[in-house]
Amino acid sequence: MPVTCPQCRTEIPLADVNVATDIALCRRCGTTYSFAELQLDRDETAGVDLARPPRGAWLRRQANEFEVGATTRSFAALILIPFTLVWAGGSMGGLYGTQISHHKFDLFQSLFGIPFLLGSVALVTLSLMTTLGKVVVRASGDQGVVFVGVGPLGWTRKFRRSEIKMARVAMSKWQQNNRNVPQLELDGPVPIRFGSGLTEARRHFMLAALRQYLRG
Repeated sequence: MPVTCPQCRTEIPLADVNVATDIALCRRCGTTYSFAELQLDRDETAGVDLARPPRGAWLRRQANEFEVGATTRSFAALILIPFTLVWAGGSMGGLYGTQISHHKFDLFQSLFGIPFLLGSVALVTLSLMTTLGKVVVRASGDQGVVFVGVGPLGWTRKFRRSEIKMARVAMSKWQQNNRNVPQLELDGPVPIRFGSGLTEARRHFMLAALRQYLRG
């Protein structure tokens, strides 16, 4: 089936596709792509209506201003939050709470508790992301920024639209049910990967909106 170039959106004829080597050539851009990835990307955005965002997602456009985002709220929080309370409360209370209550510092016990402390921080972060987290891409003209976090707290990555080749789905290093979790990627001089906590519908919506934005 025909596919389109992610950069210029020109349809790539089958004559320029080599299925055996998994290469598709866009003659207009002079760029080659993985045919399998192009097929996957086409399927993921098929049927997405940007005028009807899924629940928890939004798209705002006005003049040169652009913003697309989605929450990372998930039903996983129903399991994650109680587990975090038990894990963090039990381990931190047992390892550090006893030292505080007895006004006595134990070096071995404190060092032994570092992995549990790091694990508790990670669980608390995940709990916040599955209840209050969001992923937002904002742009004005050629300048853009990706934000992932809770409220005003999180990490940001800046980019220039003119330097982004395409928006696509890539696989993160995280696994769920023995499969790598998909995430969004802005392919530029330094690829920006984000959104592994999004639901499938929100991820597809953001991908379709980002592609439209990159096309100008």
